[in-house]
Amino acid sequence: MASPSTSRNSVESAFGGRSIDSDRRERRSVCVFCSSAGGLPEAYRRAAHDLGRELAGRGHRLVYGGGNVGLMGELARSVHEHGGTVVGVIPQGLVDRELAYDPADELLVTQTLRERKAEMDARADAFVALPGGFGTLEELLEVLTLRQLRLHDRPIVLVNVAGYWDPFLAMVSDMVAQGFAPLGEGVLFQVAKTPAEAVDLAEAGPAPIAGPFDRRGGPVTEAALEDWTAEP
Repeated sequence: MASPSTSRNSVESAFGGRSIDSDRRERRSVCVFCSSAGGLPEAYRRAAHDLGRELAGRGHRLVYGGGNVGLMGELARSVHEHGGTVVGVIPQGLVDRELAYDPADELLVTQTLRERKAEMDARADAFVALPGGFGTLEELLEVLTLRQLRLHDRPIVLVNVAGYWDPFLAMVSDMVAQGFAPLGEGVLFQVAKTPAEAVDLAEAGPAPIAGPFDRRGGPVTEAALEDWTAEP
């Protein structure tokens, strides 16, 4: 895969003021999917800011789409404001449009959106989805599908700000009820009401799915691609 990488100054995070228990918490790279749209309601901007504060305050590293606008920019700036580390992954075309978050501790520049997703996935220990549009949905659905197929076993958490994800949750419930999908909320993914709860769930890990995983969360055999069916 062609994915030219631009590494910015590596800045060791300052996590002063945390308790001993917080210092001992396992630090994770949390991949966040969210909107790059501007002019969004304050509730969504505040959630992005609060999520950034929670990630930085607990010593976790942000991995995200590398943008400096919308909820993306709000999130990344908040992580830095609170002493955290930001890894951005962004296609060259968006860099050319001056939409990259240049202060990122590491900025990975890819050629395509598909390469961007692959790079984000490779660096993620958990996935969190804030409200977003088509791009956020596409990123979320891909990691949900891969988890359904037991190709990874990492937590996926939706932050349901102001009921934003309610229509999606209703659709997932209906898909499961009618047999189009074998798993849904509570197993395939978790739902949080607040950014703090989302980080709690990311730290706790996912609900177990029966099937052959290795210790790194990958499939033991290629048969994992074919060994589930929706019950009639």
